[in-house]
Amino acid sequence: MSFSRRELFNNAGFGLLLLPALVRAPRTILRHLLFDPDGPLVPLKPIPETLFRRNGRSVVAIVYGKDPRRMLPRAIDLLGGLDRLGMGGKRVLLKPNVLNDQPPPSTTNPQVVAAMVEMVTAQGPADVVVADGSGIIRLPTSANLTSTGMRAAAEAAGARVLALEDEPWVRIEAPEAEALRQFYFSRPVYESDIVINMPVIKTHRFAEFSCSLKNFVGAVYPRYRPSVTFWTGDWHERIAEINLAVHPALTVADGTTTMIAGGPTSGTPANTELLICSGDRVAVDLVAIALLRSFGAWSKLQGKRIGDQRQIKRAAALGLGVGSGQEIELVTDAVDPAPPAFVQLVKHVRRELANG
Repeated sequence: MSFSRRELFNNAGFGLLLLPALVRAPRTILRHLLFDPDGPLVPLKPIPETLFRRNGRSVVAIVYGKDPRRMLPRAIDLLGGLDRLGMGGKRVLLKPNVLNDQPPPSTTNPQVVAAMVEMVTAQGPADVVVADGSGIIRLPTSANLTSTGMRAAAEAAGARVLALEDEPWVRIEAPEAEALRQFYFSRPVYESDIVINMPVIKTHRFAEFSCSLKNFVGAVYPRYRPSVTFWTGDWHERIAEINLAVHPALTVADGTTTMIAGGPTSGTPANTELLICSGDRVAVDLVAIALLRSFGAWSKLQGKRIGDQRQIKRAAALGLGVGSGQEIELVTDAVDPAPPAFVQLVKHVRRELANG
């Protein structure tokens, strides 16, 4: 394998940021940064129709509550029911955000994932897997799955748990991509019959925000992640183009606790106690941006329409989901008495969707 002069220089520079991680797991980090894995070239899967639509628009449900095991069934019910996914006998993979070893909102709430595993298991699938790959300087994922409580919660609910850097890879070539024409992607995620995306809602110092689209960075071989090539200036577009490798049938965004400033590893938390669910991953991100903007605490998301965020624009251009809030039908409910703050938040989100 050969490197260009630019590749060698950039990898060496990025290595300075990785010194703490190299001390913990030097061989793992260096291997994932400097060498491609073995992995067959696989075809891109066609982008399916969103299963949850109404009146020609993508349905997004926001549900408030204290208990994910009550909130999640209500949210799925508002969309139209889990039966639409046809999970019987299928291989189902849930992809949370296990960025590091910290609690929510750095990572997805394990209780939200456990609630989803229980609902999926009741549908009679052949296999249920919970899997992620942590941030490069936060590897190994296996330790993070344990320390966050994700492993215990998922296994208790009936799922197998995988650390994706320990699993095989496939090679993706995307002719329609502009920033990332080739990359390696997790084979277990690619080969799953049904993928359920389970991000946490948070702001991000470089990507502006992190939710549905950004969550699949954890399924990309580390050498090809946007953080390794941040100097190119196309971080947002790379995030969108990674999503050409996978098409989740359902996205459940964890807003039980939301990071409203800073991120992605640490920041300002807000106790929002809600879930955002849809069959349209881009629609979830539009609603998440509107939610984050309502707090006025993160300047990177202010001063523009929600549909003008670069992740959104590129994803919409690729046909991965809606391009504006006007293409969303928002439905809401509360399984516990909703405080005035939730009512005001929903009003704000509706205004943002109407404008953007």
